[in-house]
Amino acid sequence: MSNESYEWFDIPAGLGRSMASLLGLSKIPIVELDDSHRPLILAHLLALSPEDRRLRFSHSLSDSGIAKYLDGIDFSTDSMFGIFGRESELLGVVHLGVLSQKPDGTPCEEGEDCPKAAELGISLLAQARGHGLGTLLFQRALKRARNEGVELLFIHTLLENQPMRRIAQKLNMQISNAGGETEAYLQVNPASTTSKIREYLDEHLADFDLMFKAQLNQFKRWADEL
Repeated sequence: MSNESYEWFDIPAGLGRSMASLLGLSKIPIVELDDSHRPLILAHLLALSPEDRRLRFSHSLSDSGIAKYLDGIDFSTDSMFGIFGRESELLGVVHLGVLSQKPDGTPCEEGEDCPKAAELGISLLAQARGHGLGTLLFQRALKRARNEGVELLFIHTLLENQPMRRIAQKLNMQISNAGGETEAYLQVNPASTTSKIREYLDEHLADFDLMFKAQLNQFKRWADEL
């Protein structure tokens, strides 16, 4: 798969990523997902191999289990972001799920004054790996967490999940291992005017990029039919 299948407006990677870097944006377009994307998210997750599902969810998950997981996501509290391929398929997805727990991982009881926390989970199709997309998805979710006032960000994964562990290290998360599992957490910096502006640009430019590519694909299909 060509790297440029998910570059900004299909322009050469070097130019697009340099422009994004100057603006403080994600190096590639990452779209915020909502209820309307549920069928695409489901198709993406069902395309994962049994082993990839085990690594993503820390246990084996059937098709019905994946559907139940997706049905349980409330987009009014949680956030999901995705990277689209040339055919408008989801190549990668990150889920930012709000938690109710203390810094030590124990549940926050009703009425307790606990810091706002969230957990990250990521999935990438096999053909999309090796391009740094996982790190970019996590960085996009981190922007949202920061601007939503999240104070603690967690990753829970299996000890053998080396890609996730590498991402946690890149994000300078505190990592601990026990019982064949890895837990990493990050204390999130407070939001700033700059962080909010950058997320606003990220969000709206990514939406425009997706619309542009969809129209370009339609034009190409019409041209092929002539």
